[in-house]
Amino acid sequence: MIGRASLVVGSTVLVAVLIQVTFLSRLGIPGATPDLVVVTVVALGLAMGSVVGGIAGFTAAVALGLATPVPGLLGVQALVFVVIGFVVGRVVDPRDRSIWIIMGIVGLSTAAAVLATASLASVLGSERVMWDVVPGLTLSSALYGVLLAPLVVPAIGALSRGLVSELAT
Repeated sequence: MIGRASLVVGSTVLVAVLIQVTFLSRLGIPGATPDLVVVTVVALGLAMGSVVGGIAGFTAAVALGLATPVPGLLGVQALVFVVIGFVVGRVVDPRDRSIWIIMGIVGLSTAAAVLATASLASVLGSERVMWDVVPGLTLSSALYGVLLAPLVVPAIGALSRGLVSELAT
């Protein structure tokens, strides 16, 4: 079980990081880059629970940090992604998962990722945060997250259900 869950988390996070870094970041669309990595972390938290969501958040932040090294404080993004994955997996009731609620959760999570990363970096002394740009990035990130949610969340949910049903037989 742990090996297959690790395989699902690792492969989905790796694919999300590669797509975000190689394709989505080069689209040239206004605002933030669509944050497929956060959407994937939320989807894994919803599908596999809070602990897996937190682990997926940490794994995703480390992979994203290795793929796109950013000068500044290490670990801020990892902390934010861990909290998002854990909280989504813990708080959202499995019976309350209509597509509209999922889209709202993903939109809030992607917006929270931008705000929390900027806030923590600023509190920890980073001078790279440009607060005049943060509101636009937050709104565009939430919008792109809402647009990605109907594609990503059901796919990862089906993948994890396939994993669980294979283990039950």
